[in-house]
Amino acid sequence: MTNTQNRIIVVLGSTGHQGKGVVSSLLSDDSRELWHVRAVTRDVNSVSAQCLLNDFQTSDHRLSLTSADIFDIESLQNAFSGAYGVFAVTNEINSRTVENEDDLKLELESGKNIISAAKICRIQHFVFSSLPDMRRATSGRFDKLFHMDHKFIIEQWAKQDLPAVTCLLPGLFFTNLDRPQYCRREANGVVRFCPPIPPTKLVQWVDPVHDMGIFAAEVFALGIAKTKNKNYVVCSPKLRMGEFASTFTRVTGQPAIYSPISMDEWADLASRAVGVGFKEDIRQMMEWISIAPEDKICYGALDPAEDSSWEELHLRASSFEDWLRRSGWRGPPEGKI
Repeated sequence: MTNTQNRIIVVLGSTGHQGKGVVSSLLSDDSRELWHVRAVTRDVNSVSAQCLLNDFQTSDHRLSLTSADIFDIESLQNAFSGAYGVFAVTNEINSRTVENEDDLKLELESGKNIISAAKICRIQHFVFSSLPDMRRATSGRFDKLFHMDHKFIIEQWAKQDLPAVTCLLPGLFFTNLDRPQYCRREANGVVRFCPPIPPTKLVQWVDPVHDMGIFAAEVFALGIAKTKNKNYVVCSPKLRMGEFASTFTRVTGQPAIYSPISMDEWADLASRAVGVGFKEDIRQMMEWISIAPEDKICYGALDPAEDSSWEELHLRASSFEDWLRRSGWRGPPEGKI
């Protein structure tokens, strides 16, 4: 692929889980594409940005850092200038407390800015971390899943305004197990998995670093002709929630239990670090997951036949055991909740 070598991919959110995984995967496979990666961060001199550069820089210096703000279109245009592709991720939390539900609309504003900059800079391939249409999936019953619905809305805007868009739809993040609403270590040392979901419920997860990275890299490598305007589900094989404990014990040798907390405690904990404006959103997410139809995939939103990830990308997302062995995660430390 000599004629396509050395093209630039811009990665937004490069110091976060997904962005870091995309940076790593784009640079690690030199068998097909010698991508140049322009990693975007608010502060190129931050510890996280410098760690990214130190960890993933190649011998031929194909990784560079650039500063941009998702609420500053001019800075985004500077970051996108001359690039072939963009990997974009938006966030419901934008470096400030979510005091009310209107604050969550900032994600839509950031999405508009990213798309506008991509359009102005004539980005050829736009790869976006999206989520399903949850209003349709829940028949309108759960109408405050803003952090999910907003990503779907941004996806639609991108597909209207940009020439080639590919979307990746991730499951719940295994990395969230570091948070006390998902998992905690009891005083006796036992690891307690505690989402407010019945132990028999089948749920799909994802390693947001490794899985999103390899899926995005494969999409860019296959190119527009094969992946334009397609969506790919990046979700683990279905896992019964109670199996978290038995799998964790088998891999780590540590005792573990699955014991759900109440939905009220979940919502309180999940919104504590983010802000009260996020409380109903995150609560409704767990309420839906607890009852979502198990014959469907990706938050109970899609028919299995709608996902062509294996047939077209020949990739499958990690299982919980895969993630445990790869990450070396051994449970949360004992401490205050």
